[in-house]
Amino acid sequence: MKKLVIFTTVPLSLATLVKGQPKYLSSFFDVSLVTSNEPINSQIEAYEGVKLEAIDMSRKITPLYDLKSLFKIYIYLIKTKPDMVYSFTPKAGLLAMIASFFARVPVRVHNIVGMPLVEATGNKKRILKIVERLTYSFSTNLFCNSFGLQKYIKDNLTKKEVKVIANGSINGIDTEFFKDNFTNIEKESLRDNLHIKKSDFVLIFIGRVVKDKGINELIEAFSILNKSYDNIKLLIVGDFEEHLNAIDKNSMNLMKSSKSIIQIDFQKDIRPYLSIANLFVLPSYREGLPNSLLEAGSFGLPLVATNINGCNEIIIDRENGILVDKKSVDSLVNAILELIENKNLYNKIKNSVRNSIITRYNQAFFLRNIKDELEKLLL
Repeated sequence: MKKLVIFTTVPLSLATLVKGQPKYLSSFFDVSLVTSNEPINSQIEAYEGVKLEAIDMSRKITPLYDLKSLFKIYIYLIKTKPDMVYSFTPKAGLLAMIASFFARVPVRVHNIVGMPLVEATGNKKRILKIVERLTYSFSTNLFCNSFGLQKYIKDNLTKKEVKVIANGSINGIDTEFFKDNFTNIEKESLRDNLHIKKSDFVLIFIGRVVKDKGINELIEAFSILNKSYDNIKLLIVGDFEEHLNAIDKNSMNLMKSSKSIIQIDFQKDIRPYLSIANLFVLPSYREGLPNSLLEAGSFGLPLVATNINGCNEIIIDRENGILVDKKSVDSLVNAILELIENKNLYNKIKNSVRNSIITRYNQAFFLRNIKDELEKLLL
């Protein structure tokens, strides 16, 4: 078997974004994983059934630390002599592509799953653009997870071919896993624990609780709606990142003071929370192709998201969700309000959303496609 090493900056990406992909690919390649050292690594290694090497990498701009990581990755590649390196996430991509170039790995694939520089400004934007171009220059092949992102990359960053696998995404979606099979008793128990009434209309956001996910606009929009509708709740599931992309203090204060906003830390299994929700909201500023929309849509939840790359590929406006303007509280309020008041539209979207995900983003279809693409590169 050909040797394939998969790199990601932090293990959480392996545990969530591409969960099951290394296991699937290990039937066709000799697969190893490289990511930062965290307690969850042993669980990932056991679940995927492949070897995992811990090499710490920082998500921040840390030149000296990055050089140490780069050297460790280079030594690892010299020892293991893989036929292909496959990376995703920005820092892992940069380090893995440079190290594998100097280690003379013949096939070096980077998968672009998001673009932080889209919302960056000034020197930070210039640095991020240099980093992206460096990563691409040391790679032999580029993938990305949406057609909109593909266009942005080719228009702004590189003339290299950029391949979208299947219909996009980084792993497809397990539509049988993300299916509402929860009993009424299970749902009632969770609602009681969260002080949510059965008659409440529950909006849910799942993801990093950061500015670029549109959390400031979401909380402001919800606060406006909550003045007229006291039976709505906002459920926010995810961790804060106060040192990278923090939300406004006013938003934080509203989140803590409102009895109608419920914040829950990162959860390994989000399905129970999806099961008690009525509407999934993602007012993000930038995306590749968001897994959270695929998961919620597969679960049968109507979707509201910004009209940006990735989101506007998953959402067919007014068929399986509603697209709203980026950074617009008014647009967000109007879309949510319409789905609360217009039962016919809500039911139409609810009845079509799951099938719209199954037909385009089924995980089995995606995995077959990425396996075929990797095999072609190794011929």
